[in-house]
Amino acid sequence: MQALIICIDGGDPAYFETAPTPNLDRLGAEGGRFLVKAQMPTVTNVNNVSLICGGPPAMHGITANYFLNRETGEEVYMESGDFLLSPTLMERGAAAGRKTAALASKKKLTDMIGKGADLVVTAEEPPDWLTRRAGPKEEIYSAEVNFWLLRAARAVVEERAPEIFYVTTTDYSQHMHGPESDEGQAHLAEMDAEIGRLADAWSSLHPGGAIFVTADHGMRHKARAIDPGVILRRIGIAAEAVPIIKDRYVVHHGNQGGAAYVHLGDGASLEEAVSVLEEVPGIEAALPREEAAARFRLLPDRMGEIMVLADKEAVFGVMEEAEREVDLRSHGSVHEQTVPLFAWNAPFFDPGEDPHHFDAVRSVMDGLEE
Repeated sequence: MQALIICIDGGDPAYFETAPTPNLDRLGAEGGRFLVKAQMPTVTNVNNVSLICGGPPAMHGITANYFLNRETGEEVYMESGDFLLSPTLMERGAAAGRKTAALASKKKLTDMIGKGADLVVTAEEPPDWLTRRAGPKEEIYSAEVNFWLLRAARAVVEERAPEIFYVTTTDYSQHMHGPESDEGQAHLAEMDAEIGRLADAWSSLHPGGAIFVTADHGMRHKARAIDPGVILRRIGIAAEAVPIIKDRYVVHHGNQGGAAYVHLGDGASLEEAVSVLEEVPGIEAALPREEAAARFRLLPDRMGEIMVLADKEAVFGVMEEAEREVDLRSHGSVHEQTVPLFAWNAPFFDPGEDPHHFDAVRSVMDGLEE
């Protein structure tokens, strides 16, 4: 079993409908092309870990980009491999005697997706041997960093010959440019060209090797920001809302996304808080922790008392005011849950009913165990 998995961060299906993608079209025509579900909440850490572990957060434990420990009050970014509660594809591959590698544009992902890998590289801190092959380091807040990463992935295939290989890009361009824009189309078109070269190198090395290309979440324009914590505190309910999207890459989205965990203070009424939030325009649902965990297969111990979901036009942020107008592209809600999946040379993969992107990786893991 050899498999290459490419995750296009922010790869909303709309980009693939407008940009020229002859190489991805070829992979889909010769293999399969599907629309599948990303994992809720639709943010980067949750979905990259769901892919690398082949299952939902109830299994692996990553429920957000950011974690507020209810018992200690400690706030941390969920970036450490120590948070993972299940083996990664890299660990499964190593156990099966396979050479493994993981490449990421964002440094924050490497400790999780690279757990157990023989080679782990981030475009933010590339080794000299890869810059000699792929070119000088590119700025993380750029489209070019993704082109560099895919060139670097091809160099890894040619020089290190991994048998299990995970590559994940960054979504800076998709946050800045919609699918209808010249910039958005040019970005995906260039990535498609690099994916074509990478696919050719991979299939030359492993004629029987599978290739999967998918996305971690979609992307939509947002016009309204809401702080559920401010709303509740103004009527006397002690609460703090933490946007699930919160991470170190604030230029992308300003830590404003389509889902948030609400942590209630001592004496606060869960029922009253849920009732208030459900009436706020822009909030599509306010789910008690256990209900949200069951619906989205999350880990209750790493959630707030309430999970709030935004409608198509709204995001949650931490603000002084209860709400404000915004003009940005972001994700995190159920409205960014549909993503593409290209499966090439993977007859063992059956999407079945209600398929998720991580089902593809699960099929690879199952193949490693046979």
